[in-house]
Amino acid sequence: MDRSSAALVRLVPFYYGWWVAVATALIILIASASPLYIFSALIEPLEDEFGWSRVAIGAGPSIGALMFGLTTPIAGYLVDRVGVRRLLVVGVLLVGGGNVCISQIQALWHFYIAVTFIGVGMSLAGLPVCAVAVAHWFEKRRGRALGIVSAGAGATGIIVVLTPLLIDLFDGRAGVMALGLGQLAICIPLALTVRHRPEEIGLLPDGEPLALAAASADPPPEAGQRQPGGSETSQPDGLAVGQALRTRFFWLLVPALILTWVGSLAVIVHLIPYLDESGGFTEEGAALIAMGIPFGSLVGRLGFGWLADYLSKRWLLAAAWILQGSGILVFAAIHSPWQAIIFLVLFAPGYGGAITMLPALLSEFFGLRALGGIQGLLWGSGTLGGFIGPIFAGAVYDTVDSYRPAFLLLAFSAFIAVVLVTMMGRPRAWRAETADAPAA
Repeated sequence: MDRSSAALVRLVPFYYGWWVAVATALIILIASASPLYIFSALIEPLEDEFGWSRVAIGAGPSIGALMFGLTTPIAGYLVDRVGVRRLLVVGVLLVGGGNVCISQIQALWHFYIAVTFIGVGMSLAGLPVCAVAVAHWFEKRRGRALGIVSAGAGATGIIVVLTPLLIDLFDGRAGVMALGLGQLAICIPLALTVRHRPEEIGLLPDGEPLALAAASADPPPEAGQRQPGGSETSQPDGLAVGQALRTRFFWLLVPALILTWVGSLAVIVHLIPYLDESGGFTEEGAALIAMGIPFGSLVGRLGFGWLADYLSKRWLLAAAWILQGSGILVFAAIHSPWQAIIFLVLFAPGYGGAITMLPALLSEFFGLRALGGIQGLLWGSGTLGGFIGPIFAGAVYDTVDSYRPAFLLLAFSAFIAVVLVTMMGRPRAWRAETADAPAA
C-alpha cells in the first residue's frame, strides 16, 4: 500500500468503501448527470446571442447523447483494465473542459465539438463506471452501497433549479465558465481519492483487513478468487465478456433494457408538452412534476438498494419495472393534478430502483471479473431504447395529434420486460452453465 493510500485510510474514520460510494455519487451528480439539465438552460441564451434555430441547438444534446451511448461500452471495457480512478479523472476533465469551451464558442461547430467532449466525459465518469468500483468494495452491503452511488443521479433535481440561476447570475457565458471550473475544482480531487478495489489499501470487501484474512485457518481460495495480498495479482471471480455473451441471461436483459428505456426516456422528454396538452396544468405545474421525477427516484434508488441486500435482485428488478410500467399507464390517462401525483409515486421510484438494481443483479449473475465490460454493453443497448423512445412518441403525436396512444404502448413494453427478467432463473446458474466455456 503506497503512502497516499495509507493517508487516505487514516483520514476516513469509517470503512473506506463508504467514502468511495459517496465520492462517486458526488461526481455523478456534479459532472456526469448535470449536463442533461445544463443543455436545457442554454437554449435561450444561445438563441439570443447567435440567432441559431432550436433545431440546430437541439442537435447539440443529441450529439452528446449519441457519444455517451457509443462510448459507454468502451468505458466499461476500460474500467476492468485500467481501474476507475483514471477514467473518472479523464471524464471530469472532458465534462468540465467541455463547459469551459462552451463559454468561449463563436460558431455552431464549436458548440458541437464541446458537447462531443461532454458526452464522452459523461460515459467515463458515469454510473456504469462508478458502480464497478463500488461492487468490488462490498459483498454483504453491495445493494445499499450501489443505492448511494445511484442517488447521485437522482439528486440532479437540485441541478434543475441551480443551473438556470447560475447562468442568469453570471450572465450566460460567465455562468457556464463558472460551472465548468467548479466541476473541475470539486470532482478531480474527489476522483483522485477513489480506489478500484479494497485490496489496494489493505482491506477486503466490507472492511475485513487483509492481514486478518491471511492469518485465518481457512484453506486458501481457489484459483480465480480474491487472494490476500493485493489486487495486482488477484483475479475477481466471474465471467469474461465473451462468456457472458454466450449466456441466455445476457440476451434476455438486452431486449428488456431496450423496452424499459424506450418508455422512461419518452416520458421524461415529452412530459411538459404532454401535460400542457392534457389540460389542468400550468407551465409551472408541469415543471414541478418534471422536477419530481429525479427527486422521487431517490426513494427507489436507496430503497431498492437496501432491499437488494435481503431479497432476490431479479424479483426486485421486476418489481421496479412493474412500478415504472404502471406509472406510464397512469400517465397515458392523466387529466388532473391528483393523477400526476399517482404517476410520480409509481414511476419515479420504479425508474430509480431499476437503475440501482441493474449493477447489483449483474454482479450476482456474472461476477466481478468483467463487470464493467458486460454492464457497458447492456447500458449501450439501453441507450438505443432511450434514443428510439422520444422519437417514437413525437412521431405518434405528429400522426394522431396526441401522445396517449404512444404512452399506452410504452407502458406495456415495460411489462414485457418484466416477463423477460423473470425468465432469467437462479442468480448462480451461470457457474454450472459456463464452467467449461473458454474465456474471451
